[in-house]
Amino acid sequence: MVNRRWVRVGLLALGIFAVNAISRFITWKLKIVDESQQLTIGFVAVAVVAVGLAVAAGWWAIGHRFSRLFADLGAAVGVGAILSLFVGPFAGGAKPFDEGLGFFVGQVLMFIGVAAVGVSLGYLTVVALGKDWKSRGLLRYELNYAKRHHRSVKG
Repeated sequence: MVNRRWVRVGLLALGIFAVNAISRFITWKLKIVDESQQLTIGFVAVAVVAVGLAVAAGWWAIGHRFSRLFADLGAAVGVGAILSLFVGPFAGGAKPFDEGLGFFVGQVLMFIGVAAVGVSLGYLTVVALGKDWKSRGLLRYELNYAKRHHRSVKG
């Protein structure tokens, strides 16, 4: 049986790839050549990926340590980016390195930036609300400590 942890990571990676492939497919099939329209579609796709990562980071921060969250989301973004960079161009009627190496490296950096912003926003929101894994553990410790009977010190 496959671990549920990796199923969630895989589904998130496929979601990142799907958003990228759908935006490329729409641009290709509707023959959108105007740069402003392509930019609009690109911004919408980037926003959807960032919001999806923010929601995933917030959801996973509630039940897991930051190190696990960072590893899981990093793996999902890495796999999603690799799929988007090497398979995604075929959804748009192109090949991976048609635009050149500079464009390819720019896309890699864009994925890293979008992932950093989305994950940070989701995680920091959950931390600010005090609902993350560590804050809840500290709250449980505080409540248990307050329930204990404390001996007075004789001096």
